Amino acid sequence: MKPNENMEETPAPKKAGSQLILHLILVAAILLIAAVATYRLYKWNQGTPLDTNTEDIDTSQFDIETLDMIIPMDAARLEGREDDGITTILCLGNNPFSDDRGSTGLAAQIASKTNSTVYDCGFPDSSAACKYPIYNPEYTKDHFNLFYVVECFRNNEFTAISSIANDEVDPRYAETVEVMKTVDMDKVDIIIIMYDSTDYNMGTPSDNPDNPNDVTAFTGGLRTTIENIKSTWPYIRIFVMSPTYARYMDENGDLHNGTTTDMGNGTLNHYLVKESDVAMDCGVSFIDNYFGTINEDNYQEYMTDHLHYNNAGREKLAERIADIINNRMGTVTSTSAE
Repeated sequence: MKPNENMEETPAPKKAGSQLILHLILVAAILLIAAVATYRLYKWNQGTPLDTNTEDIDTSQFDIETLDMIIPMDAARLEGREDDGITTILCLGNNPFSDDRGSTGLAAQIASKTNSTVYDCGFPDSSAACKYPIYNPEYTKDHFNLFYVVECFRNNEFTAISSIANDEVDPRYAETVEVMKTVDMDKVDIIIIMYDSTDYNMGTPSDNPDNPNDVTAFTGGLRTTIENIKSTWPYIRIFVMSPTYARYMDENGDLHNGTTTDMGNGTLNHYLVKESDVAMDCGVSFIDNYFGTINEDNYQEYMTDHLHYNNAGREKLAERIADIINNRMGTVTSTSAE
């Protein structure tokens, strides 16, 4: 008998064949999924052609992140105060107010948009900070800076500032003092404080970490003045309006971006943040004009140069504060006044 002659031929196990088929199906499925994914990725990368015509797009629909902080008035601060039915606003600051005192001026436009009585007491080229911590008679212009202006109101004394203003060639100084003399602080409901980028441009320190009430620092002058206003006239609402975007002009007349130019005390938006911090610490409202009103994208429409506003710019600033006064002011009831 030949070897293996009577041995039956053993068929290959069916299990091995089935596993091969399953492997082939699995590979085919993976390839199919990969092909579909590749095709979809390709189509996605093709994208939809962009419509570059943006003329009909209303950009006002887009939200802009700002540092706005609107603080309602504590009702306890208004106790015993008689409402005369007239909203009276006192504006303190510099060029945004003093550049135009006519019908297109910032104060006049705030008055018309809020139906209020508005006093424009802004001094040209003045600042939130003082030059000296104690008044120096060799530098009389400190009288026009925020701290000393409010001290005139607190003491109801305008003799010194009037004399100094009359010595100035620019008549706007004397005109502002005459307006100050007509203000009845008992009737003032709102104080608006707005300084442009003058403190930044002058290289004034943004703050003094060792003395938060240092009036020679931007935030120190602001903080001390706000505290004095609140202690003297607790019923007055205070709105701090920040500078808008601006550029810095160096001694050669070259212009530099305020957002990126640090002259030793921080960039202009650093001053913005510090100003916002002071408003928060003092419990008063803050309006961010830097990002929310006139910014790096639109400043050419609203400014005449690196610092000053045109009529459209003043109107835009007036619209911003008027909207808040007309629609967002309120009172809250607490157990005690601040």
